[in-house]
Amino acid sequence: MRASTFLSIAIALMLAVAAVFGTQSYLETQRQQIEQASRIDRGEPLNTIVVAKNPLRFGERLTADKLELIPWASETLPTGAFTTIDQLAGETDDTARFVLSAMERGEPVLTAKITNPGQRAKLSTAISPGMKAVSIAVNDVLGVAGFVLPGDRVDVMLTRTDGNDRSQAFVDVLLQGVRVVAIDQTADDTRDQPSVVRTVTFEVTTEEAQKLTLGATIGTLSLALRNVVGAEVEEPSRMTVSELSITSASAALAAQQAEAERLAQEQQTSQQTDRLAALEEMIRNMGTDVTGRLASVEENLTTVRATEPQVVEKEVIVERVVEVPQAAPSFVTIGVARNGQRQEYTVETLKPAEE
Repeated sequence: MRASTFLSIAIALMLAVAAVFGTQSYLETQRQQIEQASRIDRGEPLNTIVVAKNPLRFGERLTADKLELIPWASETLPTGAFTTIDQLAGETDDTARFVLSAMERGEPVLTAKITNPGQRAKLSTAISPGMKAVSIAVNDVLGVAGFVLPGDRVDVMLTRTDGNDRSQAFVDVLLQGVRVVAIDQTADDTRDQPSVVRTVTFEVTTEEAQKLTLGATIGTLSLALRNVVGAEVEEPSRMTVSELSITSASAALAAQQAEAERLAQEQQTSQQTDRLAALEEMIRNMGTDVTGRLASVEENLTTVRATEPQVVEKEVIVERVVEVPQAAPSFVTIGVARNGQRQEYTVETLKPAEE
C-alpha cells in the first residue's frame, strides 16, 4: 500500500475519535441540562450558598448564628462563595474569620469580603495588593468638615509659599481620586455620619505616598471630596495669589446659564415656527377664498350667458341748439355832422319783400 493510503486511514481514524468524543460531550451536556430542568420542576435546589443572616460590619467575627444557608437555583456559584456554614464559622482563633467589607442581610459571603482563617480584620487586609496606606493630619476645614468617610475618593491639594512672603503663596493639586480607607482609627465603609477627624488614611502607590509625605512637610494639605461616581482626570493649573482677584462663576452656575440660553433659543425658534405656520395657514385660507370667489363669478357669468336676450325700450331725449334770426328794426337813427354841429335824423327802413 502506498503512503497516501496510510495517511488517509490515519486521518479517518482521528476524525472518528474526535466525532466520538464530541458526541459524548454533547450527550453529557444534554443529560445534565435535562436533569437540571427535572430538579427545577420538582422544586429541588441545584445548590446551596452561605449568606449573611444579619447585617455584618467591618471587624465582626463570623459565627454560625450570623450566617444562613439558602438554596441556589444554579450549579454555577459566584466566585469566592461558600456552600456550607462550617467553612466559615471557625471554633478557634486559628480558624476564625472576620469581616473586611460590610454586608447586608441576604448578601452572599465571598472570600474577598472576609479574612483568611486565623487572620484578624486589620487595615492591612483591606489594602489592595501593591498599594500602601498613608495618613495625613487634617482639621474640620481641611477635612471637608468631617464629610470624608471610608470608601470615598478625594483630591489632595497642597498650599505652600516661597519663603515667608504670603503674597507668593500658591496651590497645586497634588493627587486626584485617591481612595480613603480609614478616618482616625475607623475603617468601616458603612459609616455615614460626618464627624470632625484628625487623620485621614489613603490607599496610594509608593510614589503617591512620597508626594503626600513631602507635601505635609513643606506645606498644608487639604482635601476636596469627589462625586461617588466621578472618575474624570483633570488637567489642573497652579493657582496663585494674583489670580484671586479674577472673579469666576462656578461650574454649576455656568451650566445653568447655558441651559437657560438654550431654553430661550428653543422658545424663540418655537415662536418663529408658530408664526410661519400661522402665515402659511393665512395664505392658504386666502387662496381658498379667492378660488371660491372666482368660482362664484364664473358661475354668475355662465348664468348670464345662459339667459335669453330681452329688448328694453327706453325714451331718449335729444337736445339741439336752434339759432333764431333777429327781426330787422323799423326805424334807423342817422347822425350827420355839419359845421361843427351834429344832427340826428330818423329814417324809416324798408321792409323786405315777402316771398
